[in-house]
Amino acid sequence: MMILIRNIRINRLSKLLCFLGWLFFSSTLTAASISHLDVEVWGEEDALFVGYCQTPGVVGCDLDGLFAELGLPEDGLPIEAATGKLIFLADFQDLSGGEFKTKNPGFLSIRNALLPNELLSYRALGHLRYWDASQSTWIQAPQDVQIALYGGLAAGAGVTTDYSACSGQLLCFNADNFSTESNTIFSGDGISGNEELVIDVTSESGILHTHLSFFLENRNGEPGGPTGAYLIEMQLLSNARSTPSQPFLILINGGLDNQQLSQALAALADNADANNPVSAVPENPIIALSIKGDVDLDGDVDRIDIALILLAAQNQDSVQNLNVMFDVDGDGLISRQDSHLAKELCSLRLCQIPSASQAELVQKVAVFDTALKQLTLNDVQVDKQHYQAVFQQSGNNLFTLQSADPADVPYTFPAYYKASNGLLEIPVLSVNNEYYQVTLRNIGDFKFQLESVKKIDHLLN
Repeated sequence: MMILIRNIRINRLSKLLCFLGWLFFSSTLTAASISHLDVEVWGEEDALFVGYCQTPGVVGCDLDGLFAELGLPEDGLPIEAATGKLIFLADFQDLSGGEFKTKNPGFLSIRNALLPNELLSYRALGHLRYWDASQSTWIQAPQDVQIALYGGLAAGAGVTTDYSACSGQLLCFNADNFSTESNTIFSGDGISGNEELVIDVTSESGILHTHLSFFLENRNGEPGGPTGAYLIEMQLLSNARSTPSQPFLILINGGLDNQQLSQALAALADNADANNPVSAVPENPIIALSIKGDVDLDGDVDRIDIALILLAAQNQDSVQNLNVMFDVDGDGLISRQDSHLAKELCSLRLCQIPSASQAELVQKVAVFDTALKQLTLNDVQVDKQHYQAVFQQSGNNLFTLQSADPADVPYTFPAYYKASNGLLEIPVLSVNNEYYQVTLRNIGDFKFQLESVKKIDHLLN
């Protein structure tokens, strides 16, 4: 029997309510301070971002208060100077977990910052680091200590993407898939257990608020560890976006006083740029290169694109990095003229694909230089990764791979390589201003045999 992901939220909510009730009761018994920074998550186009929570009055969002408590300068930021990674703070000795456990930091988003029913996961990275207060230095964590992260859910063989079976959601799981919660282990040797686990799914309003459980323990799983501070690294992923968040750090205090913790943080953030605004929005995500007038980036210019341009013109939207494709005529304004130009690009009755005469408007993903006998693919998708590749023609129908590097920009019409059958499919190859659909087959030793060539009159059939 299939269960919807939203059921996960019900279970998580009940746990959270129980935790909050216990926290309220415990707070009447002790005046211990709870200081941490939650991880705020949001999406822009196809990319995921994280930053410091800034919601006023919410625990885990008071960056200024935490800095005052630690005696840090107000104009500073918890950012690792060497890498620029954000640092989120937590404490093993907070009220919720006792001496060696914490449910902080939490992961949250505000309304509409994410899509409804968007599935968020974490990916564990790097090695566990340890602040040795006696030596005032960060080192690799001792051999007999680790941090175990519980609460993530493994989306393994039980995952289903059948739209009808999932009641319209992107994916759902078999009921037996979540009988037990999985865990991730951070140690000085690296990551073990599950490197990637599901955090939670957003609500119908795109809201996320989830706390997982971090345990300080020895290699036998027994609670405890040396006094100090601990540093782990991760990034977040979404099932609705191809670009994960930038990696970030979580610093968890393990028994240091405020002055010692301040020294540990300062050692990481020393020389960090104090002029950067707190939780500044990262650079706009990369927009896939596409056809002029294709404002929804689906590979064609149709009535939807025209309607979107008209709506933006009606709302008097200004041209920004995220909507520059709406300015079809490039005059710096979004107007009805842009919609008229987009309509002219629709040569077919249903405005599906521009004709080959508009090919100059396309940022070419694949080009064959007949003089150099060189095939350049600016975007080859292999599973979920994108690469730039260069092939040298070494015979009439033979091409040898010369180089392959990670691609900086995704294209609307990427080439696709399928390892299962060894086929490299190139949907649009430009040769002397003519266009072809080409298939190459991997025959081993970095060589590819030409399988098929078909000239096309449109950019895509």
